[in-house]
Amino acid sequence: MYIVKINGSATPNPGMRTIEIIVSEKNNIIDEISKDMGSGTCHEAEYLALIEGLKLAIACELTDSDIVFQSDNQLVVFQVNGMYQVSKDTLKPLNTEARELLSNFQSARVEWVPKKRIFKATVIKDLEYMEPPASCA
Repeated sequence: MYIVKINGSATPNPGMRTIEIIVSEKNNIIDEISKDMGSGTCHEAEYLALIEGLKLAIACELTDSDIVFQSDNQLVVFQVNGMYQVSKDTLKPLNTEARELLSNFQSARVEWVPKKRIFKATVIKDLEYMEPPASCA
């Protein structure tokens, strides 16, 4: 199973958005991305991280694989899974894009995980990261 850990933040909120994505399989990091995404809110940043993670998984040809996208942002996870309505106009197009990208996968889900499980240092420690990632893009 592939795991895509995503994280988006805005400092302050709203402020400069930053995203981080780590794709792993069987305790091996396959690819990772960290970049600035301009100004906006933390929820927008989390959606952008999910969208970039979905695009990365598609580029890595993982659409036929069992894959889980993990986020610590309950609002985004629950909206993408249809459990919450999307009321903010700025989030509606991001939600639509994320759901459209998800439809490309045979077996994918988006799940909430506690914040401590998302941070890069924790992920790398948990995976006992030993080798540099091999980019698939």
